[in-house]
Amino acid sequence: MQTEFEYSGQLNSVLDEVDTQVKNLLLALDQHLDKYHRFALDLVMRETLNNAVIHGNQRQPDQLVNYSVKVAGQQFEIMVSDEGTGFDWRSVLNLESVKGYDHGRGFPILQSYCSHIRLNEAGNQIFFSMNITKDE
Repeated sequence: MQTEFEYSGQLNSVLDEVDTQVKNLLLALDQHLDKYHRFALDLVMRETLNNAVIHGNQRQPDQLVNYSVKVAGQQFEIMVSDEGTGFDWRSVLNLESVKGYDHGRGFPILQSYCSHIRLNEAGNQIFFSMNITKDE
């Protein structure tokens, strides 16, 4: 049903680049998919790329963040990696976001929108999948 699509990118660890990369990804997707849950994809991509820049690479502009997005059936398969040392992701898996805080939202957001989440052992690469359309 969905057309084949793969997109990948790389950015320096600068927050302004996150905005540009996400906008370019969504523009490319608009050309390939008739219908997809644009808000959810925008949100999870911004959240994971921002986390890679801020927490993973400590905003060091010489360090890179890589990502890829693939359409596989009715799912987006997404990978984001940074050059940081990683973190103990097991310690934050079940945390809930606190109303009014501007941090600590990453995993609750991913868990709300994604059907599968996996991190590498070090915690500097995340793989997740999410439904392409809102109703699935």
